Amino acid sequence: MGGAILFDFGIRDNGIYPDKELGRAAVGGARPGRFPLGPRGAGRSSKAGHGEGAELAGQGGAFRERGPTKVLAFVVVNAYGVIVDRAGRTVRGRPTGPVSGRPPRAMPYPSYNTTLSLVVTNQRLDHFQLRSVGRQVHASMARGIQPFHARWDGDVNYMVSTQEVANTDLDEVTLGELASDAMWDAILASYPPG
Repeated sequence: MGGAILFDFGIRDNGIYPDKELGRAAVGGARPGRFPLGPRGAGRSSKAGHGEGAELAGQGGAFRERGPTKVLAFVVVNAYGVIVDRAGRTVRGRPTGPVSGRPPRAMPYPSYNTTLSLVVTNQRLDHFQLRSVGRQVHASMARGIQPFHARWDGDVNYMVSTQEVANTDLDEVTLGELASDAMWDAILASYPPG
């Protein structure tokens, strides 16, 4: 199993960086059945958009169920692109361009971004099926984050099965559609309202 980190430091307004103590505090603060949305946990400093158009994003989650099969989608959005809703409207992050009649300001450092995503299902899947569904979900994320996988993004998706149920009424492509739908809702749940 590999690991991933969220590259969200950039220019920070404080000197606090994750360390062992903050990690221990996060584990100690975890509560069963609770997944805080928005700029919490891993999504504390994440953003959608870039340059002057960047806006606070965070972590999101969504759930789907079909018969005995359950799907959980989790995401931490820290994207170069903006978040787009199901009607095609930008809902977090602003396209960069002239602001108040001024040309866009050049960023003093390159923009590095990472969107981390995880799909967990109880459906029995072999290694090939896990990879296939994972690719399908990750490709579908381009609907909710535009652009997705830009040059300055280091996006990663993990696909996990607890191997608990064998739902013969649900093939892997349909499972991928279900998980992709959940992931879009997770993306939309990642930013604070208002």
